[in-house]
Amino acid sequence: MNKQTSDNENVLGAHKRFFLSNLPKPNAVVELTVGQEWRLMGKRGHQILFCLHGSVWVTQECDIRDYVLERGDAFVVTLPGLVLVRALTQASIGYAESLVPRPFKGCFSQTVFK
Repeated sequence: MNKQTSDNENVLGAHKRFFLSNLPKPNAVVELTVGQEWRLMGKRGHQILFCLHGSVWVTQECDIRDYVLERGDAFVVTLPGLVLVRALTQASIGYAESLVPRPFKGCFSQTVFK
C-alpha cells in the first residue's frame, strides 16, 4: 500500500466519529452486562442513545440495518416502534428523550451597535 492510500484511509477514519457539543445530556444511564438487553419504544421525537463505555448492538423496528455503537457513539431513534439494545461487552448507555435542546430561559443583555 502506498503512502497516499494510507493517508486517505486515516482521513476517512477520522470522520467516522465526531462530537456534537449541543447534544442534550442523558436523562438516564443504563448499565448492561454482556448479552443483557434493554428495550425502548421509539417515538418520532428523535430520542438519542449514547454509548458511554463498552459496545452495544442496536436495532429499531422497520429499519433493515443494525448498528454497533462503541464508546463515544450516539444513535438517533428516527422511527416509531421497538428499539432493542444488546450489550456486546460490559456497557453503559445513556438515553435522552429528545434531540431538541431545552429552550433558553435566560435573558440577553442589550447590545448597541455603532
